Amino acid sequence: MSAFLFGVASLLLFFGLVIALPYLHGGWRRVMNRNAELEIWPVMRRLGISPAAAARSDTRMARALRRCVMCPSLDECEQWLASGKTDGIDEFCPNASVLEGLRKR
Repeated sequence: MSAFLFGVASLLLFFGLVIALPYLHGGWRRVMNRNAELEIWPVMRRLGISPAAAARSDTRMARALRRCVMCPSLDECEQWLASGKTDGIDEFCPNASVLEGLRKR
């Protein structure tokens, strides 16, 4: 019975690591590139959102920053920023709904 439980626990740990891997990779890339600005700031500027408006919703902004730091869509975000577009961010950004809410204010 204990071998069965050990096997189940090992499988759960393995699948948890597989699921967390894209987020860990995004965080690792950002830590190794500390000189760069978080992508959320240029995205906010592109969408016309002022940091002062975002600061009024501290909790939502803190979550958005945390999501940005660990985001697995770093390449898509960099391509979007380089393209000059103002739409299409909802296709890859986990903060799209937060940014849209801030934009409407």
